[in-house]
Amino acid sequence: MDSRMDAAGRCEPGAAASQAVAATGEALRWHAEQLGEIRRRALSVAVLSWESPAGGAFRAYLAERCTELTRTIDLLETTMGDLGLYEHLLREAELQQQAGL
Repeated sequence: MDSRMDAAGRCEPGAAASQAVAATGEALRWHAEQLGEIRRRALSVAVLSWESPAGGAFRAYLAERCTELTRTIDLLETTMGDLGLYEHLLREAELQQQAGL
C-alpha cells in the first residue's frame, strides 16, 4: 500500500486507510490545540476587573463561551482516542492483509 500524503496532510489515492485515519486524528489534534489557545486568551480577558454592567455581561458571556470550548475540546479529545484505536485496528488488518492472512 502506498503511504503518500499531500501538502494538506490528506492521504493520496492508494494510501493505507489507517494513514487516512491518522491524518484525521492529527487534524483533530490541531483543532483542539487551536481551540485551547482561544479559550486561554478568552479566560485571560474574563479575569480582568470589569466595573460596568456591560463589562460584567461581557465577562459572563466569555465564561459561557469558555465552558462551551472546554466541552468541544473534550469531545475532540475523546474522538482522537477513538480514532487512535480505530487506526490501530486498521493497521493490524492491513498488516494481516499484506501477509496474506
